[in-house]
Amino acid sequence: MKTLRTFRDRLRNILLFEFIGLILIAPIASWITGHNMGTTGLLVFVISLIAMGWNGLFNYSFDRLELSNGGHISTRGWYGRVLHAVLFESGLMLITVPLIAWWLKMGIWEAILLDAGFIVFYFVYTLLFNRIYDHYYPLSMHG
Repeated sequence: MKTLRTFRDRLRNILLFEFIGLILIAPIASWITGHNMGTTGLLVFVISLIAMGWNGLFNYSFDRLELSNGGHISTRGWYGRVLHAVLFESGLMLITVPLIAWWLKMGIWEAILLDAGFIVFYFVYTLLFNRIYDHYYPLSMHG
C-alpha cells in the first residue's frame, strides 16, 4: 500500500524549507530593493508565513491527486518535480505580488519583477531542497 507523508513529516519539511529559504533570500532582497534589512526581512518573513500555509495545503492536495492517479512521491521524477514547483510558485505569486507592492510602496510591475526574482530563486531552491529532503527522509511505497 502506498503512503503519504505524516503531518509531523510535512511540518518538518515546511519549517526546514522556510527557515533555510529565509536565511538565504532576506539579505538578497534587501540588497536588490535598497530597502533596509528590517523592512525586507519582515516582508520576507510574512511571505514565508503565507508560503508555509500554502505549502501545507498545496503539497497535501498535490500528493493526494498524484496518489489518486497512480503516482507516488517516492517515484516522482524530474518532470513531476518541475510541475510541482511551477504550480506551487504560480499560486503563491497570486498572493505575494499585491503584498510586495503594498509593503514596499512600489507599482505592480515592479512587484512582479521582484517576485519573479523570488520565483526564480525559489524554483531552483524548491527542486533541490525537496530532492535532498526526499533522499534523507524517504517514503516507502509499501507503507
